[in-house]
Amino acid sequence: MAEHPIGVEIVTPERALFGGPAAALVSATSEGDLTVMAGHAELIGDVVAGIVKIEQVDGDILDVIVHGGFIQVTSGVGAAADLLTEVADTERTTRVTVLAGQAEILSEVDLAHVDADLAEAELRLEQLRAAVQGKAGDDEGVRTAEFELAQAQAQLSRAQLRKLALSKRSAS
Repeated sequence: MAEHPIGVEIVTPERALFGGPAAALVSATSEGDLTVMAGHAELIGDVVAGIVKIEQVDGDILDVIVHGGFIQVTSGVGAAADLLTEVADTERTTRVTVLAGQAEILSEVDLAHVDADLAEAELRLEQLRAAVQGKAGDDEGVRTAEFELAQAQAQLSRAQLRKLALSKRSAS
């Protein structure tokens, strides 16, 4: 492990999901998997939909389902001082911030709720596909239906990711 932990925060518009020390953070980006540890180079990038893994200082892994977003890594004197109580403000630290439109801690996700969301999303998508076909010739109606179709597809993708994440957790 590095000489000291990194400060990690995962934030959505609704709430801060995690904020504190960690040994490492692993996230998928459009350019591949990224592991951040103490002393990492500064960067700003994207986070693709998937599981962000936070290796906590005690060795436990906290899995967070992230439905896309951004990651920022900063390093410098006091960069993570507010998240690292055991490190002096004068020490060089590394801070990782994940900004996600939607995210949830995997252990807080309820399988029954995920199954219901998945079934609802599949039904809604089927209904909207039929509506788009039925609106041929009505440009405004087609545009509206196509917009709703895109939203339903995104809802289905989120439900599928949650289901996949839960199945991986139960398999391990």
